[in-house]
Amino acid sequence: MQETGKKRLRQYVERWKQAGPRLAEIKRQELRAFDYTANQDLIDGMLCWACEHGRPRLATGLVEQQRHFMKLRKSETAVPVDEETAP
Repeated sequence: MQETGKKRLRQYVERWKQAGPRLAEIKRQELRAFDYTANQDLIDGMLCWACEHGRPRLATGLVEQQRHFMKLRKSETAVPVDEETAP
């Protein structure tokens, strides 16, 4: 990757690091200010829809995640742990 691309990527990451806490605060304020009583019918409708259309989860996905990790570890593209910390 060219140096300008790396610089832009670093700037992008830094902006999100700065924006993340502010966005979380905005979300928290919006949730606190939301009038749940006035929107009770809407909320009830969403919960009913979720109960009617939702499927029970039979697994957490942890087994699948571990399977992907094992494939990555066995692949040739994976970097051995010892080499990651080498100077």
